[in-house]
Amino acid sequence: MALRFHLLHPKITPQPITFQPHRFPTRPQNASCTRSTNNPNLASDLAIEVEKKKIHTHLAQRVEAMRKSRELLFTELCNYLQLKPEELKNKLGKMNEEEKWVLVRGFVSEWSVDFHPLSARSVKELVEEHLVEL
Repeated sequence: MALRFHLLHPKITPQPITFQPHRFPTRPQNASCTRSTNNPNLASDLAIEVEKKKIHTHLAQRVEAMRKSRELLFTELCNYLQLKPEELKNKLGKMNEEEKWVLVRGFVSEWSVDFHPLSARSVKELVEEHLVEL
């Protein structure tokens, strides 16, 4: 059974709503802008800003691509050595430079058969950069 409530008292009748017309100014008002549309440098300023945004976007994409490349390379090195990332990080921390070079050269010689070949030096640098990020 639904209950009904009267929102208005039955003895109070609602008052009619009257609308007041809004008065518009008879003459247009001048709006001031911080930049004038007559500025001859406006187009060149806009072009410079757009170019800056493109450069910033391109740079951000390159940084992200390098981060992903380092991560992929590290993952492939882990798979090559059949180690977990933490185990590889510990193992590389305990190795001297000559042992790292032997490891990286072996990885590059086998890995580059299936992928675009990288130099041993760039693989070593990318793996070390990735370990710094971890």
